[in-house]
Amino acid sequence: MPLPRARPLAVFSLALAVLLGPACGSTRPFHDAEPMTVDPDQEPFAPPPSPYFSGLITDGLDQMMLRPISNFFAVDPGGEALNATALDEVADSSWFHNRIGAGPLPLDALREGACAGAPALDPAGPWLVTGGKPNGENPGFFIKANGARYLLKFDGAEQQPRATAADAVVSRIYWVAGYHVPCNRIVEFDRAILTIEPGATSERSDGTKEPLTEAMVSAAFDRAMRLSDGRYRGNASLYLSGTPLGPWRYESTRDDDRNDVIAHEDRRELRGAAVLAAWVNHFDSREQNTLDMWIATAQGRGFVRHHYIDFGDCFGSLWQWDSLSRRWGHSYFFYPQHILADLFTFGALVRPWDDTEFGPGGDVLGYYDVERFDPDAWFNEYPNPAFSRMTERDAAWMARIIARFSVTRIDALIETGKLHDDTVREQLRTALLGRRKKILDRFLTALSPLADPRVVGGELCLTDLAVASATVATEARSYSGRAWVADQRAPVTLSPRTPAAATVCVTLPEVAGDGPRYLIVDVHANALRPGPPVRVHLYQHGAAELRIVGLERPESPAPDDPPDR
Repeated sequence: MPLPRARPLAVFSLALAVLLGPACGSTRPFHDAEPMTVDPDQEPFAPPPSPYFSGLITDGLDQMMLRPISNFFAVDPGGEALNATALDEVADSSWFHNRIGAGPLPLDALREGACAGAPALDPAGPWLVTGGKPNGENPGFFIKANGARYLLKFDGAEQQPRATAADAVVSRIYWVAGYHVPCNRIVEFDRAILTIEPGATSERSDGTKEPLTEAMVSAAFDRAMRLSDGRYRGNASLYLSGTPLGPWRYESTRDDDRNDVIAHEDRRELRGAAVLAAWVNHFDSREQNTLDMWIATAQGRGFVRHHYIDFGDCFGSLWQWDSLSRRWGHSYFFYPQHILADLFTFGALVRPWDDTEFGPGGDVLGYYDVERFDPDAWFNEYPNPAFSRMTERDAAWMARIIARFSVTRIDALIETGKLHDDTVREQLRTALLGRRKKILDRFLTALSPLADPRVVGGELCLTDLAVASATVATEARSYSGRAWVADQRAPVTLSPRTPAAATVCVTLPEVAGDGPRYLIVDVHANALRPGPPVRVHLYQHGAAELRIVGLERPESPAPDDPPDR
């Protein structure tokens, strides 16, 4: 589909990003320019896009039945993500902001997440109830307090306090990884601080509204978790800044957003989110749990920011139908391949959900476990177009982000869920760490785990994320390197050194001659057998200035012939 003429700046930015990335067949695959780190997709425009409504049944039917049929007859070659940068990363944008991938994050910043700078709710009140949603799996209310608006949600009658803890912890995991999310906080309060605003209404699932009554409030509190001291537990989600436009889709682009020029299914941050969702078992990763917000910058002008919302399904959500609860993360809600295979084998096939059991914390975390988790065989609720197009490179990108979630950081994130039961808290910690290890074992080392290239005093240094994350033992690691200088075909052998834990550096060879000279450096991280290298491309201007212009991760050990230069 041709790009609309009304998007000149965004189209130019996309074309520039492509030109500054690898150029197939070029003698110098990367141009002499700083790699893109910020995508200018927040350029103000007018008018604001129209709101979009997404129906659960409509989207589910489309993704589970109609789209597979249409794709069967379509010619779709797939391919790599279109917005990966020259450094094999993702630029900051209205979709994603590099946080833990850009450098160390203090533990306090992790704990705050999207709540940084937002005042905490005063548990003494008063809180004014402006609307209600007493029906549904997790009932709650819209409230005003501290001069701000919140959605106050409860755990529901079952699995207390999993849902509120999941919203608090997983929203921070997504924020730390780089996504835009709401500020979610656990609150413990006395019911007496709530008063109903005159004229407040409750909206039913069919969209109809009726006056909100004390009886409706009581019905919601009947399904809320009550603490031993009589107070109630909830999750207060601060309203996002801007004007809501409805969900964003996991495919195509939004025609009335002139900054939206890359098909969503071809964005790396949306593809790689499948690995993050698998980690926390966010099986409900569908478009209804996303939200676009119009961020006004001037009268009538602004841009669209894209958010993930609602993580209450994570960490083992149970449904009334136990057979379905067991399948979450292992199969789609409706998956003909599994259904037909079970039918024709009379159920002889052993499925991961057949013998799954609750952990030591009972039903609180449902069937969220490590033993039956397979990163290559994780399923969300129903097909997601971006998840279905994830490639090895997209998964490796997310694995490099997850590798930076240390044990200490994970412990700090779990604290924000305020799980007072030590057994449940330890079970969650074990599951998060165990599933993380399986993800890293599978996706981190299939391509080179060396990252964060920088030039320090004539040396090229990289971080070995496999060592930093304890995926590979330090004593089992060795390194080798070679470089191609300018137009010389014979490589120069390099002698790597490890000045600090999880750091490897190589002294760069001198490049003689006038003008910018091209340099390619391969560094292998060897554990038991040679693996694929990281390949860094540099330009040298004179004796002192070295500029990193690109990074590649070949899929196999480098051949003897020199790469394209």
